[in-house]
Amino acid sequence: MILIALGANLPSREGAHRETLRRSLSLLEAQGLTIVARSRIWLTEPVPRSSDPWYANQIIAVESTLPPHEVLTRLLAVEQVFGRERSIRNAPRTLDLDLITYDDHRIDTPVLTLPHPRMAERAFVLAPLAEVAPRFEHPVTGRSVQDMLSSVDQTGIRPLRDVPLVMGVINVTPDSFSDANAFFDTSTAIRHAERLIEEGADIIDIGGESTRPGATPVSPEAEQARILPVIRAVALEARRRGRLVCVDTRHAATMAEALDAGASMINDVTALVDPASRRIVAAADVPVVLMHMQGKPQTMQADPSYGDVIAEVTQFLDMATARAVAEAIKPQHIWIDPGIGFGKTLAHNLALLDATATFARAGKKVLIGASRKAFIGRIDRDGPAGERLGGSIAAALAAAERGAHAIRVHDVEATRQALAVWSALSA
Repeated sequence: MILIALGANLPSREGAHRETLRRSLSLLEAQGLTIVARSRIWLTEPVPRSSDPWYANQIIAVESTLPPHEVLTRLLAVEQVFGRERSIRNAPRTLDLDLITYDDHRIDTPVLTLPHPRMAERAFVLAPLAEVAPRFEHPVTGRSVQDMLSSVDQTGIRPLRDVPLVMGVINVTPDSFSDANAFFDTSTAIRHAERLIEEGADIIDIGGESTRPGATPVSPEAEQARILPVIRAVALEARRRGRLVCVDTRHAATMAEALDAGASMINDVTALVDPASRRIVAAADVPVVLMHMQGKPQTMQADPSYGDVIAEVTQFLDMATARAVAEAIKPQHIWIDPGIGFGKTLAHNLALLDATATFARAGKKVLIGASRKAFIGRIDRDGPAGERLGGSIAAALAAAERGAHAIRVHDVEATRQALAVWSALSA
């Protein structure tokens, strides 16, 4: 078993320390290390105790044909990507990657000692290790991970709850419900996409056709003219930094053009009802969001009604999923979205948000898009969409609590920070 410890307590260019750990995983896999298990991220007090920021720590188990010293070389290369400079021992760092065991190898060289000589003393290694390899025994002493963990001080560590992926919204439209035409200009939209990446968005969702209630449809050609320059401008940097660029469209032709321009995900409010769309997604082998909508944007809020909203939305999404799988779209690539605000009353929206756990328990990747939606104004003050930040964050936290895989939001930085605090509460 190859075990690697990850730690960080300074922000990197990729965001806060816990975000650095999450984003480093894709770079480790690109270095030839296949991740087979990972612990939760743990918030841990510095050792020795100091006024330095607390650490985010994690253990991963990997598989690789690389020899131990080459694995170490690859770890150091990933550290450098995140700005790590090895200097003073126990100093704060943007990323620390330690090879702690490599099967039963015993190595003692100037650059590498295996097993790691201090692993048995460190709760921030042993606690996450117990999650990844509960039957682990120290290769030299034979002590179990639980025995070692019981012998160390655990007061300065706490597990963090997993947070959903954050999808940041960019509406390259003149009539968005949430931000009007704020990003209709191409250069402004590009700058906003770059800003969302810096704020910590995992996914950038770029759309060129408004689907607000009463919206007027636009042609695929007009839609493409709006979004393709934005996708081309940000796709390379997003890929380099491990982010997805998603195109929010119902048009098969736009999906194809966006994928050619560098998009790496599809978000379709019609749940791939068009067979051509299904063929394009299957051929591209990319993640796709299948959303429920009752009616069409022009009329969906006229008089939405259901016998049982949870049962009917579930049935629709199950049908859309089966239809996609039947046309060679991989099940692991399918995300579902119950479509809050798309042909639903306030009661329907609250019921669907509350049922996030039901969708998630069914093994689905659930995307919740409640940000700035009108139902927030029905609950509190019915003001402009831009004044619904508090309600949007509350909905995001409710979705996270119920197991959402991702949340679609307009206010990335504020939502990310709220999720970070929520995550640090009792897991």
